[in-house]
Amino acid sequence: MKIAVVGAHGTGKTTLSRGLVEHFGFNYIPDIVADAFRLNFPINEETPPETQLWILSKQLEMERNTPLPWVMEKTLWDNIVYGSYSIKNRKVLEVIEDIVERNAKYDLLLYCPIEFSISDDGLRSLNMDFQRDIDKGLRKILRAKRVKFYEVWGDIPTRLSMSVSIINKLLRNKS
Repeated sequence: MKIAVVGAHGTGKTTLSRGLVEHFGFNYIPDIVADAFRLNFPINEETPPETQLWILSKQLEMERNTPLPWVMEKTLWDNIVYGSYSIKNRKVLEVIEDIVERNAKYDLLLYCPIEFSISDDGLRSLNMDFQRDIDKGLRKILRAKRVKFYEVWGDIPTRLSMSVSIINKLLRNKS
């Protein structure tokens, strides 16, 4: 089973993903953007094409090489939305979109809406307009591509409980 947690930065994806991994014992694919930041790639509002393509290729590598079942705290769809924010070269964006559309195949997408203030971890942008733009962009692309997702909301324990129920139902239906 391939589970991806989607939402703008600072919405609790990491916490939810780790909670699911702990609950189910699934493999965990961390946010590749943190690696990009540690390797001195520019991120957030100023992400250049080189960074976005590196992030996309690392996500693909992790998704293809992590044994099933797994939980990823991001999706390939994020690359289109974050890329569209700062990359102005249409050809580069078309390449990103093509790669994502061919490879973004998940058994379950869990959507974390904006409900908390962004914590200052030195990594994420604290710009709330940027966060809202990303949230709108993610919702728009998922709807446009008719990608099914389950929105999980509330405090962290509530989100985890909702997600566990959804996953348990899927697991029962598969057996």
